Amino acid sequence: MTGPRRATRPAPRPPADDRALLLLGLLISQDRHGYEINDFIEQQLHFVTDLKKATAYQLLGTLERHGLVESRLEQHGARPSRRVYHLTPAGHTHFQTLLADHLRAQDALILQGNIPVMFSEHLAPAERLRALEARLSAVEGHLHFYDAMTFPFPDGVRLALARLRALTVADRDWLRDTVRHLRAAQEAGD
Repeated sequence: MTGPRRATRPAPRPPADDRALLLLGLLISQDRHGYEINDFIEQQLHFVTDLKKATAYQLLGTLERHGLVESRLEQHGARPSRRVYHLTPAGHTHFQTLLADHLRAQDALILQGNIPVMFSEHLAPAERLRALEARLSAVEGHLHFYDAMTFPFPDGVRLALARLRALTVADRDWLRDTVRHLRAAQEAGD
């Protein structure tokens, strides 16, 4: 007589979000140590992602458990040892699949700034106008930042920056129209 059968769980799938795509993409051309990956994200890609260091290390560990990344400790002189990550052939294949899937997917534009806009009528009209004017100023600052970038970016990074700039222009134009409308309403009410 056999005992009760245990339900088997399907094996967990490897990470397939844009953070996994980013980390695999950073390893596609060369091995990198964890600090280098995080420094590159913070210094060069802060306009594309808000991936935090702790999350990146945790995700690298998950990618390693799935056989998509391998790591090794390296020692250089008297420096502390550091973990260097390498993309495996399975990781390369997973990266190619994720890249194609993410590139063809249409993203919902769920912007963090939409929630305060939804409730903005609960502020006094003058305060709402001041807040949106400050936001407009910040958005214009982002546009100046994008326009000032002159680094020799790879083609894909240039495309991502052009997309960010176009979305920022659309946000700026919406803010300009909204601020103009609210000013006119405030002046008409005076």
